[in-house]
Amino acid sequence: MALTVQTNTAAITALKHLNTNSANMNQSLERLSSGFRVNNASDDAAGFAIASKLDAQTQRLKAASMNATQAQAMVKMAEAGINEIQNMVTRIQTLATQGASANNSQELGKLDAERAKLEGAIDKISASTNYNGVSLLNGSAGATASVGAGATGVSATVTVQGAPATGASHAYTLENVTTGASNAFILKDTVAGTQQAVTVATPAVGNTTTVSFGSMGLSIDFDANIATFTAQAVTVTAGAAQDFQVGADNNVNNVVQVSLDKDYSASGLGLSGSALGAMDTVAEAKAYIDTAKTALNTLISNRADLGATQNQLGFINANLATSIEQATASVSSIKDADMAAEMAQFTKNQILVQAGTSMLAQANQAAQNVLSLFR
Repeated sequence: MALTVQTNTAAITALKHLNTNSANMNQSLERLSSGFRVNNASDDAAGFAIASKLDAQTQRLKAASMNATQAQAMVKMAEAGINEIQNMVTRIQTLATQGASANNSQELGKLDAERAKLEGAIDKISASTNYNGVSLLNGSAGATASVGAGATGVSATVTVQGAPATGASHAYTLENVTTGASNAFILKDTVAGTQQAVTVATPAVGNTTTVSFGSMGLSIDFDANIATFTAQAVTVTAGAAQDFQVGADNNVNNVVQVSLDKDYSASGLGLSGSALGAMDTVAEAKAYIDTAKTALNTLISNRADLGATQNQLGFINANLATSIEQATASVSSIKDADMAAEMAQFTKNQILVQAGTSMLAQANQAAQNVLSLFR
């Protein structure tokens, strides 16, 4: 082998292997310190793409699982409220059965007083049961109210009982009967024929005053232009069923609908109103037996539907948990580092780097042998 000083082939070869082994050792260090086999797209382009898609799917599945859990909690809350109402309706039916007997005719006043209190409690539960601001039992979930086109000074919102059935609408008329300095308004139910009057103070410019027509189930917002208001139609449209996204993709199979448009107030269940009246006579008590029976059938049927929905959401959540587990395992099989194998690879590369460094020194030293020719 020729002795040269211009080119040290042995040193070049040793340096090439040293650089390669150093890069491999650094890659092993990165994998060992991060725990991932794939840290960059360049580590495994195909694996990186697949793992990224699976990871995004996993995040969507987790969000869907949270949606299903929250939907289940909301339905459970609604069902619990209906359960309490059902217990009170059962008690009303018991009172009516007692009152329908001639031997209890002298106690009708006491029985009716308890009946009235129970109906008041039913109204409170139906009005106050809500989940994250969504009313569950008064029929107003998703319902909207609108004032006639061109109206000035007002806007309407659904707040309490009385929303119509899904897909239906209910008509009201809002009239201004202002006299003197007072702003008097009458809201009329054009279907039931009932009405409620309120007096509204004119708010300052830029402000609004919210006035509740409690018995009508609406709130009206009045602004500084209240004096210019003329009679307008107010239409309440029931909301559609509540949609819950319980899947990773946007399609109909990943949506669960829960209907919360039913009114569980005493009037909504047919327990109160001008047609029924009080339970002052044996005949009225007998009428209450039938009315309470109808209300109970409605409550039991709706509770059964909500129970089925809870079970549906429970199975969906269990399936989502399995999907999350499998997707996570798939990402792990692609991205995660085999720590034992990587440690073995690191040790090998570390030894090769040390050997390469030593051999590079030896190759550089070999060129010094040329000097011995000049002695």
